[in-house]
Amino acid sequence: MEPTATPPAAPAEQTVDLEQIKTMVNLPATASDVELITVLVNIIASLQEKYEGLLQDAVEMEDRLTNRDLADFADVIDEKALPFWKEQMLTNRAAAIEALTSLRSKVAQPEPPTAAPAPEAEHVRIPLRNRLAPIVRPTFDRVSAEPAASERVNTVAAQIRNRAHEIQKSEKVPFIVAFARAEKQFNKE
Repeated sequence: MEPTATPPAAPAEQTVDLEQIKTMVNLPATASDVELITVLVNIIASLQEKYEGLLQDAVEMEDRLTNRDLADFADVIDEKALPFWKEQMLTNRAAAIEALTSLRSKVAQPEPPTAAPAPEAEHVRIPLRNRLAPIVRPTFDRVSAEPAASERVNTVAAQIRNRAHEIQKSEKVPFIVAFARAEKQFNKE
């Protein structure tokens, strides 16, 4: 004979004491089920609102923490890689910080010095100063040797600088290029 299998016992049904719930939510015992449901729905809505507020606060704090961590590693993180590292911080902060720390230590370690052969004195040739070509400075040629010459030099320099700023703004070129153009224009005059 085969043993008969006994069916598993059904879980005991939990009974809800409505009177106890009504007293918990400060309703009179004579309140209807609709009133109880309305109060419970309002409680749930209030809890949901608080939950969303807390969730928003948590996200803001997480963003602030991530931005602070990224600012701490600004010397290692490139501008283009910032979104990648932000995602890594949000996904696994500990691993991202460990990776950035090891990156920083690798960047901070100086290269081992390579032994360069010392130049011998007889092989190094340094040209004599008096043999170098003279440097022509056309701006200063325009100034005479009068006592007010230093004032004119300052005035000429200021005029060239001002013209260079105008060229830089109007043509959107680097200042050094604008200065060279202004100097050429001034020397033509």
